[in-house]
Parts: sequence; C-alpha cells; structure tokens
Amino acid sequence: MRILHTADWHLGRVFFQESLLDDQAHLLEQVMRGLKEADADVLIIAGDIFDRPNPKREAIALFDDFLTQVYRDTDTAIVAIAGNHDAPERVAFGRGLQDAKRVLIRGPLEFSSKPLVLEDKHGGVAFSALPFGEVYSARSIFNDQTIAEPSDVLIAQLRSARASVPANCRWVVAAHAFVAGSTTTESERPLQLVGGVETVSPAVFSDAHYVALGHLHRPQQAGRKHVRYSGSCMAFDFDEVSQDKSFTVVELDGDGETSFEQIALTPKRQIRVIDGSLQDLIAAGQTNPTTDFVKARLSDEGALVDPMGQLRSIYPNIMQLERTHRLSLAAGGGMKLSRDIHEPEKLIAAFAMEVRGTGLSEAEDTQILTTLAQLQAGDI
Repeated sequence: MRILHTADWHLGRVFFQESLLDDQAHLLEQVMRGLKEADADVLIIAGDIFDRPNPKREAIALFDDFLTQVYRDTDTAIVAIAGNHDAPERVAFGRGLQDAKRVLIRGPLEFSSKPLVLEDKHGGVAFSALPFGEVYSARSIFNDQTIAEPSDVLIAQLRSARASVPANCRWVVAAHAFVAGSTTTESERPLQLVGGVETVSPAVFSDAHYVALGHLHRPQQAGRKHVRYSGSCMAFDFDEVSQDKSFTVVELDGDGETSFEQIALTPKRQIRVIDGSLQDLIAAGQTNPTTDFVKARLSDEGALVDPMGQLRSIYPNIMQLERTHRLSLAAGGGMKLSRDIHEPEKLIAAFAMEVRGTGLSEAEDTQILTTLAQLQAGDI
C-alpha cells in the first residue's frame, strides 16, 4: 500500500505581515501532482492544517478545494487530524457527510478511535487518526484523572485505537506529537506552555507498522525507522533556511515493512539569508533581482542612513535586518533588545550605538543619569 504523508501546512500563516496563501496554494498543487504520480492509496495530513484556530475564509477555502479535488479526481483515501494550531471542531466540520469507506478526518478527542480499514493484495490495513488533545479534555473523555502530560494523552488514545484494530491488519497511526530525540525549529509552538514534559517516547508506537507524525517542521525519523515526521511544506522562519522541504511517500509491504521516498517541494519564494556590506548587497540585488524572503546581515560597523529602506528598494521582500556586531532590526518591530528594560541608561546607550555607531560620551552619560534621577524623583 502506498501512502503520501504530509503535515504542518499552517494555511493562512503570515510571515512578517506578508500573507503566504499564494505560496501555500503553489505547494499544494505540487502535493496534488505528487499524489497522482505516486498513485497513492492514502493521503495522511498529520495536523496543523491551519495556522490558527480561527483561520481566514481564504485559508478554509484553500483546504476545502484541495480535499474536493482529491476526492473528485483520484481514488485516494483521506486521513487527516487536528494539530495543536487547529480548532478541532473546524477540522471535523461535516464529519457526518464524509464517505466512511474512504475518509477519516478527526478533530476533537474521542474515546472510541475506530480506524479506516482499507484492503490491498496482502490484506487489511487499519488507519487510526489521533488528533492533538489537551490534558484536561483527555481526563474527561477517558475518565482518567492520572493523565497529566501530552504523552499520557497519546498513550490513552493509542490504547483505545489499538483495541479497535481488526485482527491480522497492519496498523498505521497518524498523530501530532513531539517525539523525544527529534530536532525542532523556531517556528513550532510548544505543545504545553507552562510546566510539564511535552515529549513522548517513540516506544509508545511499538505496535504500529508506520507512524505518520506532525508538529515538527524538519523531515526526520523519530527514534525508530517506522516513526517519521514528513516536515512542513514550506519554511516559516529563517532558522529553516537550509532545510529542503518535502512530503513522504511510504510503501507498506505485506509484512508491514516500510520503505520511504522524500519528494522535494519547490517554493514560490525561498527564504534566504544574505551577508555583506550594505553597498555590496545593493549591488548584488541590482544584478540578480529576487522576490525571495530575505534576512540581511550587514557587516558595516559605522552609522548607516536608513539601511532597511535602501535594501527594501532592491529586495521587496526583505523581512529582517541584522547588524553583525550590534543589535538586530526587524522589518516591523524595531530593535530586538536583550537588555533589561528596567535599566533605561543601558537602553539609551544601546540606541546611541545603533544610530550613530559610537557609545555615549562621559558628559552625555552624566546628563542622562541626572535626568533619569530627576524623573524618578518627580522633579521634572
């Protein structure tokens, strides 16, 4: 049986105030093409379909159009789950209208995790769809007050799902989790924000023949060969600049053994980091114009007049500017300061260094300290 595994589309994502919907539509066209070329029996979308619980209508329409095309133009079955970015009820909307023999889309947690069972020449394959769920919700649904961590939620789901798998079926699981030992990037949201441990052991999936994971954006094996992340379809942060984005085509044989092929995706706009002096980067952009998303790291040490404005006239999608030896500037956010805001004299000194390339003189420092003292005393 051939499975196309993808995840973490984050439809509706905004990158430094720039909509990515056109970029995402471009990538979904490639997923659709890959689905047909691979002659996939099953499409698995392992969560984080949308970027936020209340996505814009354009993002919802893009997902709806994609699923409609899969159902209408192919014979591929569809398995999809809600991730931690999704609103479960929105993902599962219209579930009662789904083709129960071909479609399994799950949003909210449920006690019963009945699989979608498909047949190939070797027999049955059961697909269990295990959406991301919060701890307190899982306690109620599974009537288990000992559930305290994301790993407990997943273990409860797996226990329920395993009990529903018919005898002699190979078992494929779609889940949205952070499996221990995997590599993260900056653009993933923690599964548990305050306290606790968000990781799960790959050992919890020991009974499954393949585990299609979502949540982490780097394609990778997660502890065991059959437990894998497909990764996101596009880069969402500059720390992903060197990652090749892809989806995974999985071949499941009659013995439950798996083989994999990563199919590369070509983004409409790349994410790039460029280094050099201001004038060198301007010259390079004039020679080779680009609409890619750009982060510039300037090597200039002295004061510069509106470097972001100068670069934006050459690089229309420059998103971030960083002075290599000083502070960094964001396209819409000003200076990124790691200093304590309760030490205003340090902020002022940093601002002076950023604007003019030199620190405060002794006289300036004295004047600033005097003025701050007067402000604190209420004298001015």
